Amino acid sequence: MKYNIILIATACFSFLACSNLDDSAYVIGNNDGSSVIFSEAFDSGLGEFIQKSDSGDQVWSANSNGYAMMTGYVNAANYANVDWLISPEIDLTSVAAAKLTFDHVARYFADVNNEATVWISEGYNPQNEPSSVTWTRLNTDPFSDPGSYTFGTSGEISLTSYVGKKVRIAFKYISSDSKAGTWEIKNFLVQKGEAAVSSEMFYSNSFAYGIGDFKAISVTGDQVWAYSSAYTCMTVSGYSSSNKANEDWLISPEIDLTSINESYFTFDHAGKYFNTPSNEATVWVSENYTDDALPSTATWTQVNILNYFNNSSFTFVKSGDLDLTAYAGKKIHVALKYISTTAVAGTWEVRNFQMFKGKAKGVGNNPFTITQAVGVQSGGSAWVEGYVVGYAWPYLSQYAYFNSADSCTQNTNIILSDTVATTFYSSKSLCVQLPRGTMRNILNLRDNKSMLGKKIKVYGTLSSYMGMPGMVSPTAYVLPDGTSGTSTLTTLYSETFGSNLGSFTQYSVAGAQTWVWASGYGAKMSGFTSANNANEDWLISPSIDLSTATGAALKFDHAINKGVVTNMKTEQTLWISTDYTSGDPNLAHWTQLAIPTYPAGTNWTFVNSGEIALDAYIGKSVKIAFKYISTASSSATWEMKNLLIYN
Repeated sequence: MKYNIILIATACFSFLACSNLDDSAYVIGNNDGSSVIFSEAFDSGLGEFIQKSDSGDQVWSANSNGYAMMTGYVNAANYANVDWLISPEIDLTSVAAAKLTFDHVARYFADVNNEATVWISEGYNPQNEPSSVTWTRLNTDPFSDPGSYTFGTSGEISLTSYVGKKVRIAFKYISSDSKAGTWEIKNFLVQKGEAAVSSEMFYSNSFAYGIGDFKAISVTGDQVWAYSSAYTCMTVSGYSSSNKANEDWLISPEIDLTSINESYFTFDHAGKYFNTPSNEATVWVSENYTDDALPSTATWTQVNILNYFNNSSFTFVKSGDLDLTAYAGKKIHVALKYISTTAVAGTWEVRNFQMFKGKAKGVGNNPFTITQAVGVQSGGSAWVEGYVVGYAWPYLSQYAYFNSADSCTQNTNIILSDTVATTFYSSKSLCVQLPRGTMRNILNLRDNKSMLGKKIKVYGTLSSYMGMPGMVSPTAYVLPDGTSGTSTLTTLYSETFGSNLGSFTQYSVAGAQTWVWASGYGAKMSGFTSANNANEDWLISPSIDLSTATGAALKFDHAINKGVVTNMKTEQTLWISTDYTSGDPNLAHWTQLAIPTYPAGTNWTFVNSGEIALDAYIGKSVKIAFKYISTASSSATWEMKNLLIYN
């Protein structure tokens, strides 16, 4: 990563030199300290904050690593507590608007959004107990367990309704003798100005103690949604000794939106063993469902899940804001639909289902910032907004972002960032794939140098691209002047490898190992069986007719692990032939196709290959082949799925 940062910083200067961009026109406002009303970092103690304990022996304390901390979990035991961390008096008498932010991490709670809460009071005397005055709970973005002790931001919390007053703000912690979470807080900041987003929760079901007012409806199969006391969530799996075919729904009570103009919902979920989670673990909304009826008796519309679990471990992630504004003025039911087959049966765990008044993030009128989009890279679709700062392309064995030897020659992607500056970083920027057609023609920097520095909005699938956080298959855009457009793909051939190798065939030139299908991972090849083995194995497509196509390109998702990283581009390769019929592929003529994006090579994370042009083969019939090589000293595993040939 250090290499990429240096490369980006150096290269950006050379690229900016080939444009007439005036950076001063795009200066982003920052905080110079004059907007700060009160701050406490907790880097050397609790500062002016005080701790008050309603019950329990554990109390808020300052951790030497620079944060305030409260936990009821001590010496491997849970203890019941109610504890408050209360700010000094904060003077809002002379401001027109105010907002609060803080960084925190909340872990191991049974119901984090009811056990880790933020409150405000106008008349609290620190000599008294918190119960001596009225406290009002502040509306916050929903909290969730990030799966590690990694601090995240609270988001902006509006204090504007308290301007003209003096207030105290408190963090209230609750635990029980059966479950005791840990809450760590730092960088408490009250500033002038209105919060960017203000939300109000109006419905919640944590599933911490059971199914609550949801209903579990089984359409097919013996497995059903059930409560897990061990993981304090609702869970469903089609696996019972073997994979079983199921269709199961977890359906909310009727939700009344008749008096709500804008709303969204979120939930935390984890999963593993799915083939394609976005097809097998989905969310739906109905306006005409009747309680306890089969789902088929009603009309359902699928809702896009912004953030999916990683499908390789049971780590909970937040779904992202799922927009319900289209249902304003109506009554609805929301359902989580699970599907399994005799070939693939994943496990889905869900908790902390919550509904909010307000604008969802990632929608057209409230797009993600680039920083927010970088944090949601699991295959959901959303609107993002940022400045065009460059493009990326494969260069030798690394990925280069601008280069003095390259004068803006690529047109297949652009990079967006939250600011326009002389330096930017791959970890804080988004590489946007530009599909063929209108979107590429208008947005690419090779042909449109004036786009550099422009702030645009784009809608697409958030997933790694060109070796950095990315957006693939975008379908819509909005230019700075309000001009909008769409882009769609024409599918010429597709193979998901979702349940078998499809119409592909495998041919082994050398070695005992062969291409196989693996549940949840697609097509798979490895030369390792107890030890490394020498192999040459081909996975070959059927004949693909491009005789009437006006253009064509190829892309797929793949993962590589357990080999030598520097060998990937010679041992895991892609080829095309116009004369191969059958048998040994080495007896036909093949041309290698460069794969723009390879995986890291050190984990099981799938990445998109990037677009691979096939225009040179228009008017012909071709076969595509994935060629795998291993040796007695190195045997990588190559997995792939979601192959698409399109125009």
